[in-house]
Amino acid sequence: MESSLLLRVSVFTDQGGRKYMEDVTEVIVEPEPGEDEPKSDAPYETVQTENEGTTAGNAVCGGRSPPPPEPSAAGRSRRSVAFFAVFDGHGGCEAAQFARDYLWEFVKKQRGFWSDCDREVCSALRKGFVACHHAMWKKLPEWPKTLTGLPSTSGTTASIVVIRGDRMYVAHVGDSAVVLGVQDDPSLPFIRAVEVTQDHKPELPRERERIEGLGGSVIKKSGVNRVVWKRPRLSHNGPVRRSTVIDQIPFLAVARALGDLWSYDFYSGEFVVSPEPDTSVVTLDPKKHRYIVLGSDGLWNMVPPQEAISMCQNNDEAMNNWTLQAPRGVSNARQLVSHALLRWRQRMLRADNTSAIVIGLQEPGSIQDNLHEETVLLDLSKVSQCPSTFLSRADTPLLQQSPEEDALATCELVPSLERRNGLS
Repeated sequence: MESSLLLRVSVFTDQGGRKYMEDVTEVIVEPEPGEDEPKSDAPYETVQTENEGTTAGNAVCGGRSPPPPEPSAAGRSRRSVAFFAVFDGHGGCEAAQFARDYLWEFVKKQRGFWSDCDREVCSALRKGFVACHHAMWKKLPEWPKTLTGLPSTSGTTASIVVIRGDRMYVAHVGDSAVVLGVQDDPSLPFIRAVEVTQDHKPELPRERERIEGLGGSVIKKSGVNRVVWKRPRLSHNGPVRRSTVIDQIPFLAVARALGDLWSYDFYSGEFVVSPEPDTSVVTLDPKKHRYIVLGSDGLWNMVPPQEAISMCQNNDEAMNNWTLQAPRGVSNARQLVSHALLRWRQRMLRADNTSAIVIGLQEPGSIQDNLHEETVLLDLSKVSQCPSTFLSRADTPLLQQSPEEDALATCELVPSLERRNGLS
């Protein structure tokens, strides 16, 4: 069986200058299912990434030869699986919080998710996203209505990373990107940023074609392309007919999301804002793959991927050179978020909700580098020590920091309304 990884994880979120906090992050570590768990018996086929331009790992289930026989139950030791997610809500926090609470449960219950075939796992990821999306229908009556009394327009981006053994499975809708830091030459210190996901923007040809094929449209408003919300004029009463006056409101700047139930097209039975994710697979090698960064658009709109990876590298090098007399510094996630907030301020813009999860990869058995107090070490080769009912969620209560602590956080240059260290 492929080796498991050693991960250094930090999480940080900040409300920025927005009135509401709609970003949600999540980290879950739990044991993989035991030997008695049902396995998928679907035929083995070659896996391909669903995300154009993404570097995918080698398929474990080639079409010409079956997978190697698995070791017996007596010879196999259980390990842990890690789930990381960033949800950037819009139109309210309800959809993002629902996805945080239920998406992982929907995903791991899909047939084929625990398979050794990458294609089956990716299919299960897509089905899990769609199942979570449809489950929101039942909660819609409970969500707050809009100011005009219409049903909630809450929706959320969703970018998840699942790490099992040496495999990284990625699925996403929206524009909360995932970036991989790759060191091509171990003799050179440079770590290259690789964008694993492509933002689902309405102006992309494939997205625009899909939207218009469902009777939707895309209109530019204030320089931003948006999916149009076609709704009966608010003064309208009674059934919707062909003669009903329809208002076209440029509404959403992403073409795919969970929630956004307003986008349901009754003629096709599909959602103009699609809940189906792009998926990809990467075979991780800790000698080559150094960082995985998940972030909301509050981060990526201000910090380019290459700069983010270099900042993590520089921050870790500084951490390893600290002495007892040196400042404590900050975690990688806090560093990225604080830097993004500073950029928002420098550009005289109201900062968006900003979230980051930074995963550093180490080889199991390697000498441990100094860990920042806001960073945790996860050894996936072992069974999680948490009880099976416990989920180590990164969406934690608000940190209450003293003025002295704020003074020590050297890169926190922007005051926040709500700030969270996700792993405290």
